[in-house]
Amino acid sequence: MTDLESVQVADGFSVSVPQPKDALFSEIHFIYHEVFVERDYLKHGIRLSDSARIVDVGANVGMFSLFVMQECPGARILAFEPIPAIHQALLENLDSHGAKDVQVVRAALGRRPEERVRFTYYPGLPGNSTRYPEQKKLNKELIAEQMGHEAVDRIMGGVEVEAEVRRLSDELRDWAPEGPIDLLKIDVEGAELEVMEGLDTADWQRVRQCVIEVQDLDGRLDAVLGVLDAQGFTVTTESAVNIPEVLRASMVYATRERAH
Repeated sequence: MTDLESVQVADGFSVSVPQPKDALFSEIHFIYHEVFVERDYLKHGIRLSDSARIVDVGANVGMFSLFVMQECPGARILAFEPIPAIHQALLENLDSHGAKDVQVVRAALGRRPEERVRFTYYPGLPGNSTRYPEQKKLNKELIAEQMGHEAVDRIMGGVEVEAEVRRLSDELRDWAPEGPIDLLKIDVEGAELEVMEGLDTADWQRVRQCVIEVQDLDGRLDAVLGVLDAQGFTVTTESAVNIPEVLRASMVYATRERAH
């Protein structure tokens, strides 16, 4: 079990994080601002009803799920988080805030099932934890430039953990075998395409809206847009708010024409 630290991110609103007390940077305040203040997941036509069904891929400590439950108390959420320490904080936060209709799976999503996959967990920056640590080169360079090389090891010092990878279509068969998926939210630090490739065509047709955070390395943004276009979505992209431009982070918003 990981020791969790309670952090107050707004008046009367605290969350648990698996973050060491001497961390140089507390990313949870950034995430709170992104989700609750900037409302980054409800832009460019993204709308949710009180009966929405939402898939939260890369749930982290649950900030987006908590936001949804505040906005739409009748929503149902299927949340995925593979990193053990972060998963523990996610469960704690959902429980302490009374989020009852969130089903949590400790697994990553990919194009095929895999039993034991190595992930890199960053205790000093948990939200950057990833299956692909080699893609964090730009992040490390930015930290070195702003805070010095010694800070890189403290903030981006990684620990290897193992997690299961599942296919999203397989998971939907138990959680919601039919009917619409009102929002697919993906924030998975480099594995966006794998998540999307694990969704069968029939299930894609059930997805009404997507919000995907993409770091545009090796043409990844164009590849994500290509998948969404092929599935019939109308797509809007914008640079991620408050993230340095050098990191090439974009938010992708995808919607389908609503029936009248």
